[in-house]
Amino acid sequence: MSLPTGMSSAGFAYLDRRAFEIFRDTIAHLFSMGTRVLTACETLKSAAAEHEDLLGVEGAENVRRACEVVRRAVQTAAITAPPDLWLMRHILGVHQELGLGARLLAGEAIDPQDCRVRVDGEEVLLDAEQLAIDLDFLLARGIVEQYDETFRIAGHPRVAALLEQLNPIPGSHPIPAAMVWAKLFDAQKTLTPEEARALETLGASAPPRRVEVAQNHWIPTLDEVQLGYLLVPVVLGLRAARRTKELREGVALRPGDLSADNKEGARAALNILESAGWVTRVDDARWSVNALGARGFARGPGPFGIIQTYHPYMAQAREILLHGRSNVWVRRGENVGASQDANRKTFRLANDALDRFAADTGFAYDVFIEHAIGRGEATRQRFERSGEDTIRYFGADLEDAAIDAAVLEQQAGRLPKNMEFVRQADIGKPGRLLDALRAAGVSTQGAVMLVGNGFHEARDQTDASMVEIFKEYQDAGIVLLFTEENALSIDDLRATAWNTYHAGFKYVHEKSGQCLRPASPRPTPRLGAPLRAAWSECATRAGYVRMDAYATRTRTIYPYARPGRPNPSISVNHFFVPRALFETLGSGLT
Repeated sequence: MSLPTGMSSAGFAYLDRRAFEIFRDTIAHLFSMGTRVLTACETLKSAAAEHEDLLGVEGAENVRRACEVVRRAVQTAAITAPPDLWLMRHILGVHQELGLGARLLAGEAIDPQDCRVRVDGEEVLLDAEQLAIDLDFLLARGIVEQYDETFRIAGHPRVAALLEQLNPIPGSHPIPAAMVWAKLFDAQKTLTPEEARALETLGASAPPRRVEVAQNHWIPTLDEVQLGYLLVPVVLGLRAARRTKELREGVALRPGDLSADNKEGARAALNILESAGWVTRVDDARWSVNALGARGFARGPGPFGIIQTYHPYMAQAREILLHGRSNVWVRRGENVGASQDANRKTFRLANDALDRFAADTGFAYDVFIEHAIGRGEATRQRFERSGEDTIRYFGADLEDAAIDAAVLEQQAGRLPKNMEFVRQADIGKPGRLLDALRAAGVSTQGAVMLVGNGFHEARDQTDASMVEIFKEYQDAGIVLLFTEENALSIDDLRATAWNTYHAGFKYVHEKSGQCLRPASPRPTPRLGAPLRAAWSECATRAGYVRMDAYATRTRTIYPYARPGRPNPSISVNHFFVPRALFETLGSGLT
């Protein structure tokens, strides 16, 4: 707290770099440790205010700013760490099963291009691409180190302890467990005896709340990995049963509040939540949602759900390593709710930017398209602002489940009555959408399309193919607004530890053949492969003009100033105008 702090131009407090690194490495702040850190921050802030005469005004303000950054980092880690740890439990469990953990412990260098294991007495060459994706994730989480083209165990004792003690996931554990938890929390559904036993087993496997404060690295312990693996499905089960909104700070919970028919299963869930530090035990029969849990229930379902959607890859992780990805495929229908939870704020920023652009330039539009539609959150917001008298609305998606969800929203009155839907529309193949628009008798020139985290879903894309995709939309005259999470280098992921969930986000998308990109060009990283061409590069090569004044960014990943060095944001709302429209609007864009 004695190192200098400051305020960013956006009004956010930031730390000195050394202070953040001390916090990151030496202050345990995951799960129940996060609650202890939050309590300590409040104590320090109160003490600084009380003794301002000794510290001086600036000294007391320095403590307040430092506590604010630490509080934000703890709340962030409560959301970002569990899905990464959920993935790590699955990945390491399969690696243990195939003997890779023992080989790392023995000091062996693993070459993903030539890694052979024995399966049923036969030597099998593991799929190089899939193993490299696994090892890059473990590199980002500090478990392995990179040596040229090979990977070795990281030197910290925590890693050896983790690999020595972690076992493959028992076959009795359900994948995905979230849907079984959801049945427990839903009064209209009944668990089978096998499901009830599985949940009780999961609850019994929750490690005790951590009491040891001291550490010298942010690499997770075995207990932290296990907690992430257990917590994510419980929270998503509560979300699926529509229970998370009621779980605010101070809410008292009894087992019967979560499940009237299966109190043992409810106790298992509460045991996991207590171990994770999201609820506090009041007595033998009651638990209370604390500040960390309230934050987690409010903000966790989106990121948790996006990662957990990829459970087919975890369920078949062994076969994927042995035989490749083959026909494993994630259906976006499971991702619809999670995407809406995660994108609501960024859609609001994008719609704000569209309104400002129209007001500043005189631009008018009568067609609004939402691609990768989910439940139509971007359209819902636009409909609330603009109505449907002057705008025709279209929703497009590759998967019927997403369109079906949007149709239900329309029937409930939350989407415009005049909204039309285009099914089996692959965002990476613009022709399907463009043909449907023309068949509906509308001009695509000057139409607005808003996309929330959809372009990365264009499968097996290259830089050249992404340019061609953008070019088709550009040639059609479509004003393009889209949100994408930034691809971050492994250097950045390690340096910021639990300050983003991008290690897991990057992993699941690469595992499924999707492609993340940085918002703008980045330097060649020290660790891992070079990043792909940026979204801005691909779109401008396609003829689009980037409107920087209307692009918005979420928070940066480093909570300290980086003079002369980039500090990438978590995600960017991009705003691109076709070249012809840009030239037509002319002076309004100068």
